[in-house]
Amino acid sequence: NLVDLGFTIDEQLVGICAALRQLWRPVVDPSALQSGDDKAHWLAAHITRWWEDLDRPCSERAVDTALRYAAERAAAFDPERSVLAHGDAHGWNTLEAGAGRYKLVDPEGLFSERAHDLAVPMRESHQELLAGDPLALGIARAHRLSELTGVPVLPIWQWGTIERVATGLYCLTL
Repeated sequence: NLVDLGFTIDEQLVGICAALRQLWRPVVDPSALQSGDDKAHWLAAHITRWWEDLDRPCSERAVDTALRYAAERAAAFDPERSVLAHGDAHGWNTLEAGAGRYKLVDPEGLFSERAHDLAVPMRESHQELLAGDPLALGIARAHRLSELTGVPVLPIWQWGTIERVATGLYCLTL
């Protein structure tokens, strides 16, 4: 995987995005896959539950923002523009396949917008974000992912925020 091979964060983003661009394709029959709007609702419900169960361990503003973004991403779900999405594309799930090619393993399998797949690279590698101004570095990462994929920055940022808040709360439950 790209992490164990010692790839830098940017090299990982390049590999992950290259693999995703190969994966993303229309789905003829998405009935067996979780849809992007269902995933957004699922994440919102879990964020709400975990935040309450854990006695509100982060700011209400962070949770409200994640929930607002989840509602916006659910409302933006468009089956005509949705693709087969991996659902867990990060450096540990991306393999170097030689000759500048990459492969993804361990898919969740979703029927969603492309930006949804870019939420995981937004949520991962937090050490890099904490090494400076996390907001500025996070925005720069969203722009880099957009540059590598052609996906607009706003939905990347929104899905990334949703995933970061949900994952942070989930980790606290452990």
